[in-house]
Amino acid sequence: MVDGAVAVDSFDMLLNHLKFVHPSRYGAMLDGIGLVALTGVHPITDQSTGLRFVVLVDRLYDRDVPVLLGGSGLENLFTQEKLNGGYRKKYFRALSRLGALAQGGRTLIGQEIKD
Repeated sequence: MVDGAVAVDSFDMLLNHLKFVHPSRYGAMLDGIGLVALTGVHPITDQSTGLRFVVLVDRLYDRDVPVLLGGSGLENLFTQEKLNGGYRKKYFRALSRLGALAQGGRTLIGQEIKD
């Protein structure tokens, strides 16, 4: 059972929306949300977009909001260039946190988790 609202959004629409919201407001965007489901997840190639998404993942993690990832999911979410660059620690932290939140999402809906 989900405590709070379920937000189902297109990954591209979410990334576009984040351009117009100051990162300090990302937490407020999640108030009352108990599960986030993203459709059409694909690799992020733009640095600014990637860093905004990292902040959102941090806010999701801080609030322990489970996620469901459609599309390619975590696979190649950040390009190898990003993972080798100056913000690599941020990107790897986001992948780790998003993986934990996605596991929570799968558990929440009762999907078997495979290693």
